[in-house]
Amino acid sequence: MAAQEALKNNQAEQALSRIREALAVAELTSAERTLVLRTQAVAALKAQNWNLAIEALEHLLSSPEVTAADRLPLLESLISAAQQKKDHAKVVKSARQYLKEGGPKPVVRLVMIQTLAVMGDHKQVVNEMQEKVRLDVAAGLKTPEQELRLLAVSQRQLKDNAGYQSTLRRLLEAYPSKAYWAEVIQRLAQQVSLNPRLELDLYRLLDQTDNLEEAGDYTEMAQLALKAGLPAEALRVMAKGFDVGILGQGAEVAAHNKLRTEAQKKVQEDERSFAQFEQSAQDSTAWAGVGNVYASQLNWAAANVAYAKALAVGGVRREPELRLHHAISLIKAGQKDAARQQLAAVQGDALAVELASLWGLLAR
Repeated sequence: MAAQEALKNNQAEQALSRIREALAVAELTSAERTLVLRTQAVAALKAQNWNLAIEALEHLLSSPEVTAADRLPLLESLISAAQQKKDHAKVVKSARQYLKEGGPKPVVRLVMIQTLAVMGDHKQVVNEMQEKVRLDVAAGLKTPEQELRLLAVSQRQLKDNAGYQSTLRRLLEAYPSKAYWAEVIQRLAQQVSLNPRLELDLYRLLDQTDNLEEAGDYTEMAQLALKAGLPAEALRVMAKGFDVGILGQGAEVAAHNKLRTEAQKKVQEDERSFAQFEQSAQDSTAWAGVGNVYASQLNWAAANVAYAKALAVGGVRREPELRLHHAISLIKAGQKDAARQQLAAVQGDALAVELASLWGLLAR
């Protein structure tokens, strides 16, 4: 066939001319017409004549002469031609047909999802991405980060807060980054039912994930630590802020220095009174307080002993908070297995449970 010879010689336009002549022959059998259309589709794709390629491929796909096994490669070519033409609706329709017929290439689903996103059909993006995630989980695969981000964007567009939170958490677990940590913690802080006693713990998590970035972050954390009776932690936070050049700058220099001085004064007072406080500890609340002081001083071994005593004594007040702090101290001491046991036992306070879950990621 002259058209095929022209194709072999990379003469796509000449091949298309010969194909037009062949199709003009009235007495072509169905099988012959199918063969000519196959050649036309190949030539049109090579010539980047997307309209003609799509027309030929659609004729082939409607032909009874085309076997089920041949349909999938033809659908792949149709999807590619429709992409080039930017015929988004045809891309989606053809991709759906490909998947319906058992097409094995995962990239086709992704192309369809990306096209739906371009079309602004966020509901369908979410539906298809959720199915893709399900298939990935079933196959033991990790859904690529960019695909999860695509899902998250569509969920935000749909104002699906619960769905977005779930996807953000999946991103954090699979692709931990400073930015994902910051957003997860920020969203926790915006909860209406926020337990104010655990606000300092939110800042601790920001600190742990290197997300203390503004002067207000440092000073607020320091003030919360002072309020909790932990001046050593307040002083350490202030010192870090000064060391990185965020504190001690601009119009708030005097306020920063004043807060640091206050923390220094409180540390000195604690040094004089803490030994007696520890010696007098008897109930769980007192031992928990001793543990918190040691933790604020980064003395993890002593903190863990005190927290263990608080739990052993019984009658624990604010048990979720105590177990959370004990777990954090165990993580800092490198005792991750014991820490995970404590984290798993945190119950009864929604924010404490969320914080325990997040520290669990850091204890992996």
